[in-house]
This record gives sequence, structure tokens and C-alpha cells, in this order.
Amino acid sequence: MAPNPDPVALVEQGNQEYGSGNYVVAAGLFLQAAQAYADKQDELNAAKQKNNQSVALYKAGKAKEALQATDGTEEVFKKAGDLKGQGFAVGNRATALEELKRYDEALAEYERAANLLEQAGEGDMHSAVRTAAANLNLKRGRITAAQMDVYDSMRLAEKPNLTRRILKFFKRIGFIR
Repeated sequence: MAPNPDPVALVEQGNQEYGSGNYVVAAGLFLQAAQAYADKQDELNAAKQKNNQSVALYKAGKAKEALQATDGTEEVFKKAGDLKGQGFAVGNRATALEELKRYDEALAEYERAANLLEQAGEGDMHSAVRTAAANLNLKRGRITAAQMDVYDSMRLAEKPNLTRRILKFFKRIGFIR
């Protein structure tokens, strides 16, 4: 490897490997990119690549490592005033915690992620996080909580899918409450 690796090139390679389903390789490339950005004192881009690494590790079935990859990233985004990045970081933590069967922690993180993404104006991502929380609540038999998450996911979805549009229609006509 070159003494000063180009983080942009590493990210591009990581994205290609991720797109090909080579998640472990992609995670390694994202980690290298994060380190290269950190060497340049670019904390924000380093944190973004740590989050990319987290997603790749999760997709590779390495939830514990995915959780570890998020360490410290939320604080970087918060310091930079990047609500979207902060929401993604917390959402990545929630996903890894759920996979590790730490359900109460996962639900709390999904809640925080949804609130951050709503504040950031990220309706579709907010909706996706609420849907994940609803699925987890449903698995745990918490029907009312799951319903509330589903309703909230419908509220801010910018591009609702067919199921969400049908649910909105039923809610509007009073068929469901």
C-alpha cells in the first residue's frame, strides 16, 4: 500500500466491493479510508467511513464488529452539527444491537435515530428506522408499540410504497385508528 493512501479511491473501491457483495473486503477498505481521513485530521469523513464499515460488517454477519465500528462516530457528527450523520450512526448501532439480541437497547437507539433523522428532514430514512423498530416490537409481541411505529413511519415517508399508501387511506377513512 502507498505511504499516503488516497481515501477517495479507497471509498470508491469499498463501494464497488460492497456492491458486489464482498462485504468483508468492503469493510476493510472503508476502515483504511477512515484511517487515511483521520491521518489528514478530517474527523467527519473518517466517521462517515467508519459508518460505512459498520454497515458492511453487519451485512457480512459480523454484528459485534459492526457495533464496535460505530464507536465515537455519533460524537463526531454531533460536534459537526450533522444530524443526518448522527442519525445514521445511531441507526447503525440499533441494527447491530438488534442482531446481538440486545433488544431494549436497540429499541432505544431506533427511537433516538428516528428523532434525529426527523429533525434532519430525512423523512424516508426516518420511516425506515421506524419500520425497523415496528418489526422488532412486533417480534417481541408489543402490538401497540408496533402500530405506533408504523403510523409514525407513514407520517414522514416522502415516497410511500403501496402498503404505506393503503394504510394511509384506511387511516384517513377511519377503518384503522
